[in-house]
Amino acid sequence: MSATTAESPADSASTDPAASTDPAAEAVGHSVSVEETLATLRGQIDALDVAIARLVAERTQLSRRAQQLRISAGGTRVELSRERVIMQRYRNALGIDGPNLAEAVLRVGRGQR
Repeated sequence: MSATTAESPADSASTDPAASTDPAAEAVGHSVSVEETLATLRGQIDALDVAIARLVAERTQLSRRAQQLRISAGGTRVELSRERVIMQRYRNALGIDGPNLAEAVLRVGRGQR
């Protein structure tokens, strides 16, 4: 019996750059139509949009609780230094458009005056 083992098809798929779960890559190499690939990608985008909206709603609840706590302790409704840190975090993660998204998320979290 040899000390070396044969590589299984599953093992080679994980290291093979051509083995992809990306629908766009699959459409190029297979007979999947552009329409089918677009439908798959759009479905994934829609699912992410639902998840993002859920996360923003959850963040908003936490933000408003923090805001109420700050105000009840004699602080301000908005903590600008904290918002600057958040905007920089979004810029670092998403580039030049990051602060635009951060501003929208922060605006939702601030609520009405």
